[in-house]
Amino acid sequence: MTVADDLFTPTIAPPTYEVRRPPWRPQSLIFPAVFGGPTAVTVLALVNGHRLGVSRPARLAVLGAGLAALFARLTITLAIFDDGGNRPVRLVGALAGGLVWLVAATTQKRQFRAYELRGGQPASLWLPGLGAVLLLGFTEAVLVFLVAAA
Repeated sequence: MTVADDLFTPTIAPPTYEVRRPPWRPQSLIFPAVFGGPTAVTVLALVNGHRLGVSRPARLAVLGAGLAALFARLTITLAIFDDGGNRPVRLVGALAGGLVWLVAATTQKRQFRAYELRGGQPASLWLPGLGAVLLLGFTEAVLVFLVAAA
């Protein structure tokens, strides 16, 4: 085998798992993160991580970031409501969701790039993203309201 033969050897190995449903672009998860908060982006990122075959520690990192962001959102919201000021509570949820998205995008970037290089096409995030924003975002807003009212 010569050096020229090595140049034509593929470097992207075939997947070791079968992709049943195509994943979403990790960068696209920013929209549910901002509009739905940490709960919406955590659920979508965990589903996407499963579709991409991301390692268990990476999925646990996303879950931990989601739980920490939700806890931080509730804590900061309580501090804002105790202050009595009219501050933007929704902004806190968007920032918390953005931080979870950052962890998800970091842990899924490499696997998604390999998926694309193998010719894979990403799935549309419109319906799942809208559903997560409406269902999980609303549930999170109710939770924040109940904690603030207590």
